Amino acid sequence: MHRGRRLLAIAAATVGAVVAILFGLAWRASSDIMYPARPHYAWNLADYPALAAVLEPLRVRSSTGVTLLGRFFPGRYDATIVLSHGYGGDQDEMLPVANTLHATGFTVVTYNERGRDGSGGTATKGPLEAKDLRSVIDTVARHAHVNRNEIGAFGFSLGADITILEAADDSRVKAVVVDGSAPYLTAYAQARLSDIVLHPTALWTPLSIWLLELRTGADLAQNRAAAVVARISPRPILFIQGLADTEVKPWETIDTFDHARPPRELWLVKGEGHEATVAPGGAASTLRVAAFFARALLPARDRAPSGRRSHLAS
Repeated sequence: MHRGRRLLAIAAATVGAVVAILFGLAWRASSDIMYPARPHYAWNLADYPALAAVLEPLRVRSSTGVTLLGRFFPGRYDATIVLSHGYGGDQDEMLPVANTLHATGFTVVTYNERGRDGSGGTATKGPLEAKDLRSVIDTVARHAHVNRNEIGAFGFSLGADITILEAADDSRVKAVVVDGSAPYLTAYAQARLSDIVLHPTALWTPLSIWLLELRTGADLAQNRAAAVVARISPRPILFIQGLADTEVKPWETIDTFDHARPPRELWLVKGEGHEATVAPGGAASTLRVAAFFARALLPARDRAPSGRRSHLAS
């Protein structure tokens, strides 16, 4: 009898130890989601002197309680584009796109999402980032150099998802461009329960997701770009997707596009991977994006062949 009790105690202790180890590994995985490694780009602000010359520091107090750091680049016109970078990135990621938009006359705003390079808080993979973006637009809309009726938004990767979530419920955003948009933020977490044991250090096991939500108060299940993208209509939206993208698969962007309503455009880019589209020379930094925003935001007189933006007409 005593032997049986000892075996039961040993078994219980072993199970407890395994559970504790798995819990610890999942906690570490959730921490890796909340605190991604610092990004490194082959470019920085010094490579874009036209932007650096007009830079105004931007500070945004978000409704989530954190302060976000950003940059305001006044252009020749008050039509303004807010750019949101991808998960684990920072605002430098968007400099190639910002430079093209600014060169064609737009006022441009970039910012570091929560937990990135001086911005407060921790990453939540979308739920709180979407609320932060609303606060960025609140702040930008009050700027003297911004026309509240000519605000557009550009988002890359996770920034694309939160841009859709924000624009769906914010009529101030008159035009949207999204690059590499997954239909559901939980698409990253389609793991099986067995992954807790088989892949305990994986970021997207159910246990690590549960811990992420517990620690941040975020609910990933409520954030589904494909479920809300139709509400952006009748405002125009352009989807960009690299056909060589292995992180956000082309079918995922097509899925989100299929849920959108006109006016909508889909640009599938041959040979470009996930980050190549926003890198210097990538699709997102071409005049096609600037022309899309020009058609959507600028008065007709500024888009006419005789106007100052005639090179954007298409």
